[in-house]
Amino acid sequence: MSLPATVDPIRRRGHTSDMSAHVLIVEDEPELNRMIGDFLAAHGYRVSSALDGAAALRAVFEHPPDIVVLDLNLPALGGLEVARTITSQTDIPIVVTTARGEEEDRLEGFRTGVDDYLVKPFSLPELAARIDAILRRAARPGGAGSRGGDDAGVEPPLVAGPLRLDPSRRESFVSGQAVALTAVQFAILARMAKSPGRVFTRLQLLESFQDHAFDGYERTIDVHIKNIRKRIEIDPRAPRILETVRGVGYRVVDRPT
Repeated sequence: MSLPATVDPIRRRGHTSDMSAHVLIVEDEPELNRMIGDFLAAHGYRVSSALDGAAALRAVFEHPPDIVVLDLNLPALGGLEVARTITSQTDIPIVVTTARGEEEDRLEGFRTGVDDYLVKPFSLPELAARIDAILRRAARPGGAGSRGGDDAGVEPPLVAGPLRLDPSRRESFVSGQAVALTAVQFAILARMAKSPGRVFTRLQLLESFQDHAFDGYERTIDVHIKNIRKRIEIDPRAPRILETVRGVGYRVVDRPT
């Protein structure tokens, strides 16, 4: 399949309370795909579906959704490859579903830049709650994916050295160049950029994008940090913006590069 060679990232549209969010469901089992779609439609979402990876990517680039629910166990073009393509060329959040629930499997999923991970069998109300949480953060001033509107409550830009984040528009720049970040990546980076130089623990950073942070998921922060560095650092192996403080956590440094 030929993919568009995008320079500017494809951005999902912002949704408002009178404009229901669009969820793309990517699941190769037709009955499960339909069941998830019916439940989310009843929950108030607009729903579209794809049964394989190629159809999913066509849908993402032709009619960008607000969020993708992605099964990893797809035929032909696998779910991990679909996730890598979406996160590298868009800022659309992804909730992964899979039967593989070991920690290394979860970390492999997060390495692609996805936002959340659900192990099958999962409850449909929990899936809806995860989607609600991601899109709720996106709708807040300063949340990932929010767009500028009324000036009331709009946060000023966050600046630390060459890094500039615009929370109200969910835009990010390094040395004046636009950088595409996923919803979770933006939330983590914005949390640190609000207090340059301050060291944040992994658990504190988890709280940036999970309503209930817990120790078992702390390693996922390391994966998100690695992915962020690939996007904002000249040399991710020798970071100058997002530093590791060994034994403690991470910090954004307020200095020129």
